[in-house]
Amino acid sequence: MQNIKNCVFLYLSKRQKSQLLGTLKSYFKKFSNLSEVDLAYKFLEDEKYYINIQNPHFEFVQDYFEDDNFLDDIIKFFKYCAFEKHQMELMEPYKQKEKEYMKLQRKKANDYKMSKLKPTKKQIMYYDKLTKAHGIEKKDLENASRLDLRNWIMEIIEKNEYNNKTN
Repeated sequence: MQNIKNCVFLYLSKRQKSQLLGTLKSYFKKFSNLSEVDLAYKFLEDEKYYINIQNPHFEFVQDYFEDDNFLDDIIKFFKYCAFEKHQMELMEPYKQKEKEYMKLQRKKANDYKMSKLKPTKKQIMYYDKLTKAHGIEKKDLENASRLDLRNWIMEIIEKNEYNNKTN
């Protein structure tokens, strides 16, 4: 992005260029179905309309409407935006894989943390109620961790759901 900013609209001040590029980028997002050239002409038409009704967005651009360099710079910027969008679409599967990998890593870290902690009173009470309700023999809770209790509870619940589905 920095490279294209240094190549276009060299005749504008930094603030003017920033305002114009921000607006052009929003135009590109809003009218993404148009080609770069059509988008440039649409932008110029809209700005001319606002000048005609005495409410210009960019007063400093009025002098450049008839200049071919200005139109070329707008088209260059829109082409760069299209290129950037295409690159982001190509990266999307990799970003999705990275998200899934990070989710898995957070789950592993949480499981490791739970394996080092003692079970809570609520977990123990819930496990006791489940074992009584389903007539299952309790396991030894003396050396059990939160992770162990969570896994035991999930086993009981999954067995119960499986039995309910088969019946």
